[in-house]
Amino acid sequence: MADESDPRGAAARGGWPRAVVETLAIAAIFAAAGCWPVPDVNETAYLTKARHEADPAYAAGDFFLETPAAHGVFYLAIGPLAAAVPLETAAWIGRIAGWLALAVGFRHLAVPLLVTASSQGTWARLVAAAMFSLALRHGHMAGEWVIGGCEAKVFAWALVFGGLGELIRGRFGLACPLLGAATAFHPLVGGWAIVAAAAWWISPRPTAPRPKPVVTAACIVAGLALAAAGVLPALGLSANVDAATRAAAIRIYVVERLPHHLLPRGFPPGFMPRHLLAIACWWLLNRLVAPTSARHRLTAFVIASLGVTLVGLVIAALEPWAPATTHGLLQYYWFRLGDVTVPLALAFAAAAALSDDEACRRLAALPPRATRLLATLLLLADLAAESRHWPLPGRTLPPRSDAMVEAAAWADVCTWVRDHVPPGTVVLTPRGAASFTWRTGLPEIVSWKNSPQDAASLVAWRRRMADCFSADGSFVDLERSTAALGAARLRDVADRYGARVAIVPLDAPGLADLPFERLHVNDGYAVVRLAE
Repeated sequence: MADESDPRGAAARGGWPRAVVETLAIAAIFAAAGCWPVPDVNETAYLTKARHEADPAYAAGDFFLETPAAHGVFYLAIGPLAAAVPLETAAWIGRIAGWLALAVGFRHLAVPLLVTASSQGTWARLVAAAMFSLALRHGHMAGEWVIGGCEAKVFAWALVFGGLGELIRGRFGLACPLLGAATAFHPLVGGWAIVAAAAWWISPRPTAPRPKPVVTAACIVAGLALAAAGVLPALGLSANVDAATRAAAIRIYVVERLPHHLLPRGFPPGFMPRHLLAIACWWLLNRLVAPTSARHRLTAFVIASLGVTLVGLVIAALEPWAPATTHGLLQYYWFRLGDVTVPLALAFAAAAALSDDEACRRLAALPPRATRLLATLLLLADLAAESRHWPLPGRTLPPRSDAMVEAAAWADVCTWVRDHVPPGTVVLTPRGAASFTWRTGLPEIVSWKNSPQDAASLVAWRRRMADCFSADGSFVDLERSTAALGAARLRDVADRYGARVAIVPLDAPGLADLPFERLHVNDGYAVVRLAE
């Protein structure tokens, strides 16, 4: 088995100019997939929270923003920027930084895996990046994503890629600080990578030069110290609540709020089979190319991550007999790591096969150059398809954060509220609204998307959601607007949570019968006064 774990020739590295160009090209490939209109999914939560952490006067009184922070390192890094410039600007700066970080980590991982002639190595690494973008969008099982807006896990995954690049070079010690830093940014992303890395370390593997034990020990200690910066605050989120509150919060989190990420029976139909298909494609493509130490180490890491997935599936199967225990374990995102490592390994296996003439001939009855050209054209077609959501000049595209509202009318009514409603006014918004605080800087009673992380606040969030949108206290058939529950419910909610203004969809049942003054009306929404 060839050892290409630390290639040093010009063919592998090509010098700094080539490395910079490759990194920028990979970042552009990632940007093509992640370049959606601002604010994107999760940016409404992460960046408003970051700004509030840096400037507590921003949207003071907002329920979500004043709950304990789960990603303190990210807020510490991004908060001053979010408080200093408009949120839209902060989002673009954070996105570009995230895409560049992912590109640096990805290329660091790709170099020892795709060692060919210099020009073909560059092509193979760009193909791997494009394949990863495609496979990640369509090969996950539990909804995990890497390439996207400005949020904590983008930077965490970039650090995981860097740490994995060290692992496949056989340098476990140097991987530890990178994986620890990933955990500091996002405890679950980095934490599961550490678990898989530990399994990799204790498993049989090709030998590699090892540093002195004292150096490895120092790196491990550094990694654990960095990881503690993310793990300890996360553990503290539910440390001071009683067992009943903790159990209620877990059920809310796993069963009601995030079953599409955490509970296999809540996964969309077809997601699990396509993930299994991606695993099969990776395994078959990996068998087409000659084994190397680097590929062997990557395979071992992916198998470890799939072991985590398998344990999660076994836990989920026990739900009918021990639901509370099952939900308590499933809250830790057992499927997140495999959702990313499978598309990642598939991308590298495909790029390696396309770089090998013999593998190309076995893939298709075409000359190798023709096979590579066809693969390139298919990936360019995917790039062209992704361009439909780019917010280019002259385009008016709704952000994904506004998918549950009438985007144009929603942006207009938020602008009116921002300009006419006094600062600090608490507003009752429709259930599907996610970008209200982002657009107005005002607090709202509750938002489905912006759910807190600590147990006590999560239970309070559910109570607010039920008070505002549920006829019977359950989360079945929630109303789009509190107006559908009548004027008495609106008054009760306003008194209970201090709301003075509500935004109501014009098609909400019972809107015409509400005895409240309408302050503003547009094509989709009415702003009504609930209290002086």
